[in-house]
Amino acid sequence: MPLTYFDRTTETGSVVEALRHDGAVVVTGVVEPCLVDTIREELRPRLDKSGLDTRGDFNGDRTLRVEASVLCAAPSAADLVDHDLVVRVADEILLPHCAVYQVGSMSAIELLSGESAQALHRDDSLYPIQNAGMELQIGVMWALDDFTEENGGTRVVLGSHRFIRSWHLPDVSNWEAAVMPKGSALFYMGSTWHGSGANRSSATRAGLINTYSLGWLRQESNQYLEMSPEIAAGFGPRLRALLGYTPHGSGDDQIGNFRGHCPAWVETPPEPAWRDERGQVGTAADAKRQTGV
Repeated sequence: MPLTYFDRTTETGSVVEALRHDGAVVVTGVVEPCLVDTIREELRPRLDKSGLDTRGDFNGDRTLRVEASVLCAAPSAADLVDHDLVVRVADEILLPHCAVYQVGSMSAIELLSGESAQALHRDDSLYPIQNAGMELQIGVMWALDDFTEENGGTRVVLGSHRFIRSWHLPDVSNWEAAVMPKGSALFYMGSTWHGSGANRSSATRAGLINTYSLGWLRQESNQYLEMSPEIAAGFGPRLRALLGYTPHGSGDDQIGNFRGHCPAWVETPPEPAWRDERGQVGTAADAKRQTGV
């Protein structure tokens, strides 16, 4: 089963269909290289200053990472996190199971020459539940450099999103590397096994990962504490909602409410599709009408 590649002119429905079927799909040329270059320049000081702080067996010893306050370090990355294509794909995958979804984590990752391959894994293992047919999150790996098999392009095990979660490692030997030019995006299910490849080239390879999780789950990285409301207020309402500055649900069935003053707060989810009732029992007035009270 080969990894499917589309270009940015492809209909969203085709991208979603391939993602559901294979567990991963690449869309090439989603953003212009000049935007990618700006994001890399903004990330450079943080990568150089503290990028090795997360070294370890899983993250690697020759990998620079920024795993907190990514948008504070690189505000231009907002155009990736809040990209229209990403929102359209996430709507299709996640909205059947939530009222609104949210950014679960953001990580900038730069593989240095000589880095070994990362252990293959699935991102949704932090949530101790699994329901057939319900994805808890999706991930988007943005290529900030050209991704090749030689420089450690992300490896994906196609079809592995159908593996039932267990404590035993399934057969993940049949993987494929995402080969894509910078400005492209690899979409993958949270249940898809994947991991960075080995960087056997003489150059670095950088990418930016955004994950999006169901809105009633706890974020992997608390975005609204990593970024102050005063900074978040400078972004548009859709991005603020994605960061967690909005309630989940509708009517009387909401969680994450806030009754005080916050400059970043989005009282009503900005996308019409995020305001639909999904599984709510209705308002208190509905209950009174049904019971005759």
